Amino acid sequence: MECRECNKAEMIEKQDDYHYRECGMDNVIIMGITVRTCPSCGSVMPLIPNIEGLHDAIAHVIIKKDGSLAPPEIVFLRKSLGWSGTIFAKNMSCDKAQISKWEHGAVKMSKPYELLLREIIAIGKKITDYHREEIVWKRNPHELRFNFKLKRAAWKEAA
Repeated sequence: MECRECNKAEMIEKQDDYHYRECGMDNVIIMGITVRTCPSCGSVMPLIPNIEGLHDAIAHVIIKKDGSLAPPEIVFLRKSLGWSGTIFAKNMSCDKAQISKWEHGAVKMSKPYELLLREIIAIGKKITDYHREEIVWKRNPHELRFNFKLKRAAWKEAA
């Protein structure tokens, strides 16, 4: 394959490790993938199979780490959910300016918000139309009744 940058040389293909800065974090290395390099201009092109699976794996490593989430990790997790900053703010029940502060490191994400974000990633859902404030603040014209019945020494919801 000819180099897309300089159009002067054939790319050289080899198995190599690749520093995956395109994910927005500086600490991700993909090991043992095919990497094409141009001998003329030095352009590098990784061939990343199953990139969605890779992003899911990165997200799950981030949420399992000890310590607070770093701003680039928050951005990565938001993007892995497919959320814009506006949708992220809506789903986290906070102001868009707050999201910007977290993502730029001006303010540390508080523990409850961080736990919520980690849980959303952990359950593995790509939530496209999930607006919690509509559920929480929705006015219900009549109160729901919750019925419970004791069955074999355990409380169960009754129909």
